[in-house]
Amino acid sequence: MSDSVVSLRVYENEIQDKDRDIVRIDPDIMQILNISDGDFIDVIGLQNGTTIICLSLHPSDKTEDKDNKKIIRIDSKTRNLIGTAIGDTVTIKKAILTEKGSKSTSQKTYDASDGVSNYITMTGSCVNFEKDRPKIMEFLRSLEKEVHLDNNYCRCYTSGKKTLGWDFFEISVDSRLVKKLIEIHPEINKQESASLEERFVLWLHAKFKKSKLNYYLKVNEIPYESVTGFRLNPNDFRDAEDMENMR
Repeated sequence: MSDSVVSLRVYENEIQDKDRDIVRIDPDIMQILNISDGDFIDVIGLQNGTTIICLSLHPSDKTEDKDNKKIIRIDSKTRNLIGTAIGDTVTIKKAILTEKGSKSTSQKTYDASDGVSNYITMTGSCVNFEKDRPKIMEFLRSLEKEVHLDNNYCRCYTSGKKTLGWDFFEISVDSRLVKKLIEIHPEINKQESASLEERFVLWLHAKFKKSKLNYYLKVNEIPYESVTGFRLNPNDFRDAEDMENMR
């Protein structure tokens, strides 16, 4: 049962779920996948896949679909990430997360220090995205191989914008990959910028340019953790030099 794979038609998220980084499916489908509310599932679209928290559809949820059980509600941010649109079909399965190096089928026992699909998103531009995307992905895959990770830590997809002959696209890089890269590329932290995310994008842009791939990258979105209340990380305070650089 836990190895089941289900295909579902994509619907828009409900208003109250906007920016919550969740998807919703029918409780019967959740039973087939052997998951509960709050567990993680893998959602695979036309271009990419992602791991995300799954909740059940509201009991009052009604659609025009003849089989209401065969739908999945996904917000626009996640749809862009996996390269799919409303009306498309995606496949889902129960996620297998790693707990301190060992495989586990329990989605609730996950080492938070590794992060949970937090992505640094950056924008770029090129003349022909369809032609350039394979080059971009090949380069990103080389970074994953460099730190011995699989091919699921980087995404590249069109933003749907085209201006004066330029195609605009987005690249999302899992923050876990960034941490691994810093271990072998300490020069990332030597880039002239206040935040780690901006330093990484500056470094990545330089690496692209060195490979004769110039896409004018800039940070579009920085991952954050949704929490209640106010919390500081004692290992990540700004020092006097950081504050001066931010002036």
